[in-house]
Amino acid sequence: MARLEALLAPAADGERLRAAMAALAGDLGGTFTWLDSRNTSIALTTGPRALTVQVLLEFRPGGDLGVLVSSREGMGNGAPLSTAVLKRLLAGLQAAAPAALVRFRSDRDGPIRQAAAA
Repeated sequence: MARLEALLAPAADGERLRAAMAALAGDLGGTFTWLDSRNTSIALTTGPRALTVQVLLEFRPGGDLGVLVSSREGMGNGAPLSTAVLKRLLAGLQAAAPAALVRFRSDRDGPIRQAAAA
């Protein structure tokens, strides 16, 4: 089961970013839903076998934006369809919020975000 996480910062919550998130969901062919004032989901299907991919976006305190992409795709082969969704999503979010940098990405930095060693 694929579970890919990323953290963008700073990604200040605002109407421009919220509109870009909705547009990005449409570009991905997904259904965009606000779960509450800070959390949204995108449900989409991708690939030749119509893999269901779930994206959760969370505005966190301090201007961070958490991203979670999950699917039933196996991680043994690197979950290429889910990873492609994550890459497209991050590119679209960074285009909407150019100051936002990817501070953490699980497929690049490891499966668990760990605090910096003291």
